[in-house]
Amino acid sequence: MSTRPAESGGGAPAVSVRGLSRNFGPVRALTDVSFDVPEGEITALLGENGAGKSTLLKILAGLQPPSSGSVTVFGDEMTTFDPSTVLSRHGVAIVPQELSLLPDRSVAENVLAGVEPGHRWFPSRRQMRDRTVTLLGELELDLDPGARAGSVDLATQQLVVVARSIARGCRVLILDEPTAMLTPAEAERLFGLMGRLKDAGTTMLYVSHRMPEIFRLADQIEVLRDGGHVASSRRAETTPDQAVAAMVGRELGQFEGRERGGRPDRRPALALNGLSGRRHEDITLDVRPGEILGVAGLPDSGRVELLHNIFGGDKGTGGTVEVLGTDYPTRDPIASVERKLAFVPGERRAQGLLSTMSVGENIGVLTTGTLSRFGFLRRRAFDRAAGERAARMRVKTASLDTPITNLSGGNQQKAVLARWLAIDPGVLILDEPTRGVDVGAKAEIYEQLFALAEGGLAILCSSSDLPELLTLTDRIAVLSQGRLAGVVDSSDATEESIMALATGLKDASPTQQPAA
Repeated sequence: MSTRPAESGGGAPAVSVRGLSRNFGPVRALTDVSFDVPEGEITALLGENGAGKSTLLKILAGLQPPSSGSVTVFGDEMTTFDPSTVLSRHGVAIVPQELSLLPDRSVAENVLAGVEPGHRWFPSRRQMRDRTVTLLGELELDLDPGARAGSVDLATQQLVVVARSIARGCRVLILDEPTAMLTPAEAERLFGLMGRLKDAGTTMLYVSHRMPEIFRLADQIEVLRDGGHVASSRRAETTPDQAVAAMVGRELGQFEGRERGGRPDRRPALALNGLSGRRHEDITLDVRPGEILGVAGLPDSGRVELLHNIFGGDKGTGGTVEVLGTDYPTRDPIASVERKLAFVPGERRAQGLLSTMSVGENIGVLTTGTLSRFGFLRRRAFDRAAGERAARMRVKTASLDTPITNLSGGNQQKAVLARWLAIDPGVLILDEPTRGVDVGAKAEIYEQLFALAEGGLAILCSSSDLPELLTLTDRIAVLSQGRLAGVVDSSDATEESIMALATGLKDASPTQQPAA
């Protein structure tokens, strides 16, 4: 990839960034960033977590000012940085990861928030509905203007935010990790809308860690690394490997599927027999020491609920669980920790992080009992153990006292994994182990999981990312509508064969049943 801004495929740039820098005290988040966003195209902004993408997006959307440098939109330089002015004067809007909707108001009220027809204090509901119907029709969105915004799914809420931006005159739309929480079908709805917006002349800046999306949607690719702009290229003139190398500053080796792991001559570390619970029924599986068993399935398959049932977060309705050779009839999270059963949940922010605590406290919280004497925590021993765990997992942090929320997503995930490894588990359960994690951190997490399996740890890993499961696992259990559709060897499986089982298009054969 070129290290200078590439020639755009369109006309004049919609957005020109020149010498942009942003400091937070002694920390420099952006340093002398310059590039152009071609008008009427989709430009992908790539970079590892911590590369400066979020800071740049906040500046472009008017959420914070730069320390130096300039931003020009359609020839008009930004001089006031607040979201309302940036949208009304320059036509720039952002669809953030954390959507800002009025959940108890209707879709129409959300779409036309701030530009309601009629009197300022008494907007016309009929005109509001009619105008929303017209706008949704132009965008080819099949949404009910009267539906309560908080009652629709996440994908629909995202479309409402996009429609609201267009209603207020958006000409440059920023999308920050818009598909991170969407199913493939929901993502397709978003991609269809993006295509229609592009055809209508809207310029888009798109942020995602998912390379297939980038190389499907983007016309232009811009790369940040360590707060600086390092590469620029037309999508047709580069490859995913080149883009990744620019992001991380080195070539990443491609992980091939592992040789069949596990120790078939040893008793299973985790055994399920007829396990039933919320959204899953009659699941029989086992995971042996040294094996990584994947769990695949559509969002309604029950795979996430199965993991919570095993760990004790959900109450089961039938069947048995055996952990490290011992029956585990009455399960709860505290008892699971005592039995050396670890669980890294998929919802990192809501379920994984202790957001008011430091990095060190997040890593060491499960070991306070063993590092206390007479009810008092041995702080020096606690900090030393947490530091060793952080170093082993390559958690990048200024210090263990840094708030966990200050870390990038990849480093937060490594810290959560370090917390559970601190209990020296015999079984590790993972849900979406690399969701919202950049390619460099993903590679490090894969390396750690491979090493843990080599050391004899039994790992049960659920993921909606089928290439990830095919890379990580030895076998893959596929759930369909709450039941086990089959268990396949990862070396023989394909995305298509897994989806055929998950959607019920293919029945399990004798070779697809759980290992005895």
